[in-house]
Amino acid sequence: MADTLQPTPVPTLGDEAERRAALRRMRAVALGLLVLAALVFLATHLFTDLTGVWGFVGRASEAAMIGAIADWFAVTALFRHPLRLPIPHTAIIPRRKDALGESLSTFVAENFLRADVVEDKIRRTRVTARAGAWLSETKNQEYAADRIAAGLGYALDRIEDRDVMDLATGVIVPKLIEAEKSPVLGDLLGDLVQDGSHHGVVDLIIGEAHTWLSLNPRVIEEMVESRRPSWVPHWLGDQLAGRLHREVLRWVAEVRDDPRHQARIALDAWLLRLAEDLQQDTPTRLKLEELLGTLLSRPETEQAILALWQSFRRSLRRAVDDPGSALRPRLAAIIGDLAQKMSADEDFQARADDRLARTLGDLAQSFGPELASVIGETIARWDAREASRRIELFVGKDLQYIRINGTVIGALVGLAIHAVTLLLP
Repeated sequence: MADTLQPTPVPTLGDEAERRAALRRMRAVALGLLVLAALVFLATHLFTDLTGVWGFVGRASEAAMIGAIADWFAVTALFRHPLRLPIPHTAIIPRRKDALGESLSTFVAENFLRADVVEDKIRRTRVTARAGAWLSETKNQEYAADRIAAGLGYALDRIEDRDVMDLATGVIVPKLIEAEKSPVLGDLLGDLVQDGSHHGVVDLIIGEAHTWLSLNPRVIEEMVESRRPSWVPHWLGDQLAGRLHREVLRWVAEVRDDPRHQARIALDAWLLRLAEDLQQDTPTRLKLEELLGTLLSRPETEQAILALWQSFRRSLRRAVDDPGSALRPRLAAIIGDLAQKMSADEDFQARADDRLARTLGDLAQSFGPELASVIGETIARWDAREASRRIELFVGKDLQYIRINGTVIGALVGLAIHAVTLLLP
């Protein structure tokens, strides 16, 4: 698939020897042309009278030498002093590397790390669709799940208990004590009741209560027996306990089976009143704030936070370390579902690419100069000779074509000048 993401090789200095060999070859070619032009020049001046065609050859070789030497001087002057002579305006890169680095940083920031440039590139690249195509393959899903699991393990290894305790005692608990919790809890409780989100919990509690009462009739019998007056016969107490057990069990069953039971309605009304009391300046709110503040101030709260963290970390660490745990298959399944949406849903692709483009564009616009400054700072740390050597290693091969072109163009100009000279009176 053409749009599938493929790893792009990153240029490094690992092929330095190959670059140096290529630079030497091109230097040899350029020098060889200069030597050839010099030999032709000597031969024509020593063994011919420079008339006719030999005049053209001699003038062409002479101009070729001039062009080759001039361009050799220009190319060499970028990196060092030609013939080690301190000629003004030579060794430009060693002398001006800091200014060149700053100029390059500014150029990159102003022309590449701009919001419009980055956003256009992201949208044209179709990152979401290409990433979805790559993640659609099973082996890539497994690879991504393994990388995520490894990342979780890496993060867990670097979070120490002391850091969690410092965060709990220094930030979380003080902020919770300082903040007003009742309005938030009241607003949350009101939304839950209005949406009916609490019905599942109520159903669970009532269902468990009915099951427990069915399996434990002796509890009510023991309650009645402990409160039975001495003058009441045992058999009458037993009948009363049985009748009470059946009535309670019947009432709980009615509440369980009837979503519109009066008890459920009364509970909803009480919860709504409680939510309103928590959002207003009422005694209920003040009592809850005092209770929560007292609980959060106790040392046991901090230890409970640490214990919860340690338990969570152990569980997650076991899941991460065990290749056969359910963590990786679940991650792979989630990634597979996401990849399907990324690959097939064009609206999702457009929205995701747009969000990514705008986010990266804003980041580039905000931090572009700082990011580009890495170029100037890195070049500034380089030794002048080392900077010159590295730059020449990367661009010196192409610069040798200037010398070659100078030799050829010089020869052609020499031919043209000699022809014009012959045509003049």
